[in-house]
Amino acid sequence: MGVTIETIKPGDGVLEDGTKFDSSRDNGKPFTCNIGVGQVIKGWDEGVPQLSVGQIARFTITGDYAYGPRGFPGLIPPNATLIL
Repeated sequence: MGVTIETIKPGDGVLEDGTKFDSSRDNGKPFTCNIGVGQVIKGWDEGVPQLSVGQIARFTITGDYAYGPRGFPGLIPPNATLIL
């Protein structure tokens, strides 16, 4: 179930050092996901519902709310903070 969201403004996902790991700007399509069903990292599941319709936000998500000690091999190091 959950709520489906779609990003309206293109943007980049970067690590704290500025390394880009994802970009809706580069791939030319909005990011779409379901919130509240475990489809995305905890930071998205908990942060997005705090936004109002049309609000623009930048999330800084610590490793424990992102990919944790596993990271995302080849893309995101263990315990990395993400800026979205």
